[in-house]
Amino acid sequence: MKKRDIYLNLAFILLGIVLYLVNPLGMENHQRIVLSILVFVTCTWATSSLDKSVACIILLLAFVIFGNTKPLTIISQVWGDTILLIMTTTLLSTGMMKTGLVERYLHKLLSKAGDSTLKLLIISYLLGIALIFLVPQAFARVIILGTIFNSIFVAGNEYEKRAKEVLIFNVFIAVTITSMAFSNGDIVLNQAAIGFQEGVANNLNPVHWFQMMSVPTLITAVVTLFVIKIGFKNELSYFSPDMIKTRETEAEKGNPRTEKIIVLMMLIIVVLWMTEPLHGLKAWLVTLAGIGIMFFLKVLELKDLKSINLHFILFMVTVFTIGRGLGEAGVTASIFNSLQKVLPDTGSLGYLMILSIVVMVLHIFIGSSLATLSVILPVILPLVVDLGYRPEIITLMAYIIVNIHFLLPYHHASVMIGTGKGFYSEKYMLRFGLIMTPITFALLYFVFFKYWQLLGLL
Repeated sequence: MKKRDIYLNLAFILLGIVLYLVNPLGMENHQRIVLSILVFVTCTWATSSLDKSVACIILLLAFVIFGNTKPLTIISQVWGDTILLIMTTTLLSTGMMKTGLVERYLHKLLSKAGDSTLKLLIISYLLGIALIFLVPQAFARVIILGTIFNSIFVAGNEYEKRAKEVLIFNVFIAVTITSMAFSNGDIVLNQAAIGFQEGVANNLNPVHWFQMMSVPTLITAVVTLFVIKIGFKNELSYFSPDMIKTRETEAEKGNPRTEKIIVLMMLIIVVLWMTEPLHGLKAWLVTLAGIGIMFFLKVLELKDLKSINLHFILFMVTVFTIGRGLGEAGVTASIFNSLQKVLPDTGSLGYLMILSIVVMVLHIFIGSSLATLSVILPVILPLVVDLGYRPEIITLMAYIIVNIHFLLPYHHASVMIGTGKGFYSEKYMLRFGLIMTPITFALLYFVFFKYWQLLGLL
């Protein structure tokens, strides 16, 4: 462990001890311990000062030892619908990447649009939507598109490199925004958002999600596209069609029969996902059937099972446990009572805007989108439901904020992949995030909230 991490962890331990001793919410002893450990773990997640799996185990043990959470309750989440869907779609995405279908056709499309940066920016959004139905994992989509863009565009100097970086950055933004239109647009974040509180999933089935999010997402996509176009105008001005590399040889084609089967299979899977309320088949079961076909066709092999990251599964289990763990320990009730005294007892849009500021601030400090949702939704949902708000409204409000507003890489896992692979600098995220801070509130109030009012949901 680095000295920097040791010092940070010691500071976080001290913060937890101070919180325990001061006890600002007047909690009982076991509740103070649980909350203090949660604060410590959340801080380590935000700064990566402690191995994430170790931090997860510490928090889960706190819920078991000092709370009332049973070990079986935690373990049973591994075979819950959301975790199973994440694991199965990971394998499905791996299979799609191995077919080479996406890469082979995108090169031709991007080459034809190379005469205009605006076309390239728009195409990224169109690809973001189209690939949802072929590659359901947002992580996989950004990796595929980012890699293809990186291989197609060649920068001959520092100025062209900046233009290339902005174009690739736009790809990651496009995938992030377009994934909001469908409940399966991002299997991890979208499904997690509706899984933190019982009853929300029923109100946000695929059809209802699309009704609530499709039009506002389209408007948001137009806004973010022009944020990139205008906010990075200087960098984009250095783009030249000559930067597009000519492909010397066509990629090796796969078995045409296999490819046709895979495409047909994906179309069937998507239809079954979208019509789940009608037939009742769980999304992960449908996906599992597709994986079976991929194994039968030898698209997937046993070695591909390693694409399922067990450390990430542990993290997912942990963030899903936070809401229940805090509730069973009585921490949620204490925070709930304190918030009732601070927040105005009103059902106005202004009240929602206050909550949105709270969510944004917590996201900035906590970092992880998943962790932020897991901490705040179980606390604020009971409060706002008592005021007459529909739980899906609050869930989507929080989800939108953590998905479209970020300042640093650790604020958004998908966009962080681009910095980790060296596709673009962290400064692009910060510049985009600073511009999007006021725009996020404007989008919430004038687009999402007003649209939901038209639907009679708010």
